[in-house]
Amino acid sequence: MLFFAVLILALYLGLRPSPTPVAYSFISNLYHAGGLFALMLLSYLSFPRWYWWARGLFIFALGAAIEYVQSFHPMRVADWFDLVFNGMGVVSGWLVILLLQWRGKRSARR
Repeated sequence: MLFFAVLILALYLGLRPSPTPVAYSFISNLYHAGGLFALMLLSYLSFPRWYWWARGLFIFALGAAIEYVQSFHPMRVADWFDLVFNGMGVVSGWLVILLLQWRGKRSARR
């Protein structure tokens, strides 16, 4: 349930016509990386049997689709750096998931 709640929140914030208010320019980048990082972790907890590449591709494609739609809004700006930070969020989520899986396998051997 939490995965879908965060997904709906991300879609709402990403697709509404007015931009999310930010105090500094780097905070927007943190929104992108942090949002997709959270979606990666929640997707792993919600759907642990998804293939790792399918999970990352789905979450990154979601971020890219939001950027694409934002390019059509006059009050929003689609930026390549946003895609870079989307990718950083996905990759960092992958790394945490791999760490969790490694820890789980290690504790299962004991």
